[in-house]
Amino acid sequence: MPSFEDVIPSPAEVEAAFEVRAGGVRPPARSARVVAILVTGRGVERSSWSDDVEVSEDDFERLLEEQAPPPDLNDLNGAKFRTLDPGSRGAKVQRCTECRYRPADGKCLRCGGTGSILVGGDDSEQCSGCTNGIALPCAVCGGTKRAVPVKIVFGEDVLRRFAHIFLPEVPFALREPLTRFFKERASVPDVLAIDLADDFAGADAYRGRRSRAEVKGHRADAALALAKQYVERVRRMPSLAAVEAAAFAWPFAVFSGDADGSAAYAVAKDEQAQIHLFP
Repeated sequence: MPSFEDVIPSPAEVEAAFEVRAGGVRPPARSARVVAILVTGRGVERSSWSDDVEVSEDDFERLLEEQAPPPDLNDLNGAKFRTLDPGSRGAKVQRCTECRYRPADGKCLRCGGTGSILVGGDDSEQCSGCTNGIALPCAVCGGTKRAVPVKIVFGEDVLRRFAHIFLPEVPFALREPLTRFFKERASVPDVLAIDLADDFAGADAYRGRRSRAEVKGHRADAALALAKQYVERVRRMPSLAAVEAAAFAWPFAVFSGDADGSAAYAVAKDEQAQIHLFP
């Protein structure tokens, strides 16, 4: 849709909707132009855990250079990473404790230095823990018998999506069908995008006070304030390392035959320019 106005049900479209759905009944005289505020977004949820380990001197040098990657809101697969705990950056080399459990002569403890193990009866197979009876180099220090005790922080990023619908003040009977209507939308026209940082309050012409929020002449009521609060709460979540949010104002019309909101109807246009009458 090329403009915000194209999403607003026209008087002719409203008349046609009532003609089809309500059997020729004309729309009630009381009407209001309102907007629902739709918020969508995504965030990178970062979790981490640590472990005390020993690493080789070469691994320690590599860890000194590794840093946690910046959170990527476009990485659908997420990311896994490791970093050196700040308290371990000054760690000192010591004797590898893993090597204490290895024979001094290098003989494989699994096969006794024979290079093969029995698997049943007289059958045997090559030992996977050695090479011709000589134990493989220590997996920690690589055979140097020198290692560095450190704490490593392991991290994982997962992309999370969020969305919420905020309705203006409408009769109670309309809230459920309207919420369902907006949830079922496959897409939201870009022309409905708004910036929640803007000031949508209008000035009272008589007393200079701020009237309730409006978006392009459509009443938003508390929906705008609630949408702003929702996005701020999401941004403050400690588990989210990055957040990207967008907001949209979807216009529709509310008709009511009585001041108490009875016999209320709503008319909205979807992303395919089809008219819907509620309830």
